[in-house]
Amino acid sequence: MFTNYLPSEMVTVLEVTTMFSFLVGTILVMLFTSDQANKKNLYLKKAK
Repeated sequence: MFTNYLPSEMVTVLEVTTMFSFLVGTILVMLFTSDQANKKNLYLKKAK
């Protein structure tokens, strides 16, 4: 892999960036999916 040719500091930066983007993506997906579920629940509560 191309990380063999990079300095160890650069590899660390890439690892941290990858983990951070994965966590932010997961949080965004959870926020958007929970928002849709809450709208449905509110609609059902108002309908009753």
